[in-house]
Amino acid sequence: MRKPNLKFEILNLKFIIMNKNKQLAKYILSDMVSAIIVWFLFYFFRIMTFDHVPLKDVFAYLSKLNLYIPLLFIPVFWLLVSCFSGYYNHVFRKSRLSEFFTTLIFSFFGCLVLFFLLLFEGRATTYNYYISFFALFGLHFLFTYIGRLTITQHATRKIHNRAWALNTLIIGTGGNAKSIANELNAMKQSMGNKIIGFISTENNNVKVNKEMVLGTLDNLDSIIVEQKIQEIIIAVDNSQSELVFNMLGKSYKYNVEVKTIPSLHEIIKGNIRMSTIYAMPLVSLSANGMPYWQQNMKRMLDIFCSIFFMIILFPVFLFIAIKVKISSPGAVFYVQERIGKRGKPFNIIKFRTMQIDSESSTPMLTSEDDERITPFGKILRKYRLDELPQFLNVLKGDMSIVGYRPERQFFIDQIVEQAPHYYLLQKIRPGITSWGMVKYGYADSVDKMAERLEYDIIYIENLSLTIDLKIIIYTFKIIFTGRGI
Repeated sequence: MRKPNLKFEILNLKFIIMNKNKQLAKYILSDMVSAIIVWFLFYFFRIMTFDHVPLKDVFAYLSKLNLYIPLLFIPVFWLLVSCFSGYYNHVFRKSRLSEFFTTLIFSFFGCLVLFFLLLFEGRATTYNYYISFFALFGLHFLFTYIGRLTITQHATRKIHNRAWALNTLIIGTGGNAKSIANELNAMKQSMGNKIIGFISTENNNVKVNKEMVLGTLDNLDSIIVEQKIQEIIIAVDNSQSELVFNMLGKSYKYNVEVKTIPSLHEIIKGNIRMSTIYAMPLVSLSANGMPYWQQNMKRMLDIFCSIFFMIILFPVFLFIAIKVKISSPGAVFYVQERIGKRGKPFNIIKFRTMQIDSESSTPMLTSEDDERITPFGKILRKYRLDELPQFLNVLKGDMSIVGYRPERQFFIDQIVEQAPHYYLLQKIRPGITSWGMVKYGYADSVDKMAERLEYDIIYIENLSLTIDLKIIIYTFKIIFTGRGI
């Protein structure tokens, strides 16, 4: 093992203090300054090229133009474009090649929107349009990318030189764990991992430095907190593969990234995505496979659609609320704790479909002929109308319109005994509807929950806005045909 380096320890502590918000602020400030500079340079170009104003008279000419009102709008516009593109979603370990193409693509579309909003003039010639657009696009891409690249290069250099690193915990003490630790420490250019120690998985075959074994899985929570762990690498033997999924449930709540060694099966399926050509291949189990811009678009659509449907369907909400109240004694809404993204509990809201006090201290699942369901409740469940109040959960950020159906912890504990990979679902928000609900429907037993889980796992592995749209279309079909039960 590499001996501790005091200078490294101090620099790494500084890195922890300099959190993601500081790095994010650098990118935002750089983008805003670039947007302002480009706006002035672009007008310099237009004035000198199309209006033929001499250089000595440019500033006097600019003072006559109304540039300052748009100048308040321009930086905000570009920040929104960058947010939408997902550029600010992940500020560390950026790929410079991906950064290049992201900046190029969204600069093009942003300039296209900006050009037609502010710069389109009926008196200009077609030729001038082309020249103006590509001048704006070229200037914006150049200045924005140079600023971003400078910040990214500085961060990358710090990471490669081991001045910045993420506190990393390796799960396992066998040959795989030793190989990963040796390879990470021997790399000339660091991947940004500082190995804090290892966690024993009750395997007596300890091949790593015993002094760096910090404990077992039983005290993993305290180790993550005390050692300020930011990344976990699971390096267990094939015989302990179930630990991989159980680890997710333990680590999600700490917002720790979890990676593991890819199996031959995953390599054959093509699940390995390279982000760098010199780093060792590791599969992220906690990362959302949907592109950042689609994640942001999905959240924007969730908010917009929730507000839209709550306004449009307000008469339906009101009718159902009155009908629930007068059809049976009890509250209009039913609130129950469910487990959401990264294992976070939240209160799901539904129209009440059962008699009050219909569940004892032990949680019970609902079946099609459940006597606890009220007559009006059966209608609501048949057309899935009892789920409508969950648009409030979507607005709060606890849920999405499309995801997986959230369960109670009591049933999750039973599901993972049969299907430990259930925890893979918790990398995204649960949904009002899901592919599992569309294909399988309600599950009235833990066995059926485990069967339905397979559909949701496939959805997780194929996340896209297109798939979401298809699921929404099929959900509407179920609602209109009354196949909710």
